[in-house]
Amino acid sequence: MTALEAALESRTAPASEAPWRRGLRALFRKRVAAICIVVITVLYGAGAYTLLDWFGVDYGLQDPNATNLTERRPFRESDGTLAGFAERQNVSIAVLAELNPELAASAGGFAPDIVLEAGESLTLARGEVSEGPSSRHWFGTDRLGRDLFSRALHSLRSTLIISVIVVVFGNILLGLGLGLLAGYRGGRTDAIIMRIAETVMALPDLLILIVLVAALRDQWTTWFEAIEDGLGFPYLVEQGIDDYTLITFGMSLVGWGGSARFYRGIALSQRENDYILASEVLGASTWRILIRHLFPGVLPWFVVGTSASLGALAGTEVVLTWLGIGITPPTSSFGTMVSAAGGFRTLFMHPQLLLVPMIFVAALMLAFNLLGDALNDVINPRGR
Repeated sequence: MTALEAALESRTAPASEAPWRRGLRALFRKRVAAICIVVITVLYGAGAYTLLDWFGVDYGLQDPNATNLTERRPFRESDGTLAGFAERQNVSIAVLAELNPELAASAGGFAPDIVLEAGESLTLARGEVSEGPSSRHWFGTDRLGRDLFSRALHSLRSTLIISVIVVVFGNILLGLGLGLLAGYRGGRTDAIIMRIAETVMALPDLLILIVLVAALRDQWTTWFEAIEDGLGFPYLVEQGIDDYTLITFGMSLVGWGGSARFYRGIALSQRENDYILASEVLGASTWRILIRHLFPGVLPWFVVGTSASLGALAGTEVVLTWLGIGITPPTSSFGTMVSAAGGFRTLFMHPQLLLVPMIFVAALMLAFNLLGDALNDVINPRGR
């Protein structure tokens, strides 16, 4: 073979495929994994869509805190005629006739120039309380007449924000970062980090989380009000940012110990590898070794662990809010929806009040758990 033929053959030979491409191809071959990815994308995408209201964009959803209750207004002498009353209340005469049939019949029909008796009360909007699904309210309404579809999408926003902050602060900075640091440095650093982690793991998670959130609630809100005054942005507490950060702070503090121990074990097994020793000889810093050399080795396990933990976050938020220490009204969350629905007796009278939040939470938990199993099969096929 000549040199030219060898060059042409090497140029036409297929290049080796990157491992992450092979992993994605194997993952999407699993139908269950593909369905789970679609479900998670759609649900979290719907939650992200509601973030448009932070920028003043009209996104076409009803205010999740707006109550569709019966609205009545009295007719005043200053209104003059029915047309003047309709103009003041911004409602058409046809709608008034439809909502007030008895009064319209007694007056011989509603005409623009008709004059009603002063003090006569007219219905402007019919109450829509605890109604089932309809074309106006796709998932129905709750006991206060609030649209459940809008509340469900805003609750997905709460779950999305909490999940992102917990992953960044709890999983990456605390669990992954401290675990890799303890395993690589060893010695006193390892001993201090692991003793703290073991102390955290020895305490009952839910009890400590309840005490922590309850103790810091008022002070945390005060801090955010001070931040609002300093920044001149008076919407942090109104949008529930104080609740989001407090819940994620508590979840991260009580949940990092187990993951830190796991990543420490991987770092201990990898720190004697030749490429780690070579980096040390070349003068690489500790953080460069952790990020550039140790992190890629634990990345597959981090993805699997994170996907499994994300499903539990939605359930934890529901439990905390149901106990009265999670997301507080008027911020929408699945916990507040379950709490406002009442008890199981409501399930028979108005099933949509409990079914809507529980279906969304169950879908997220199931999708993340099944996706985690699929990722584990792809990364560790021998464990199947």
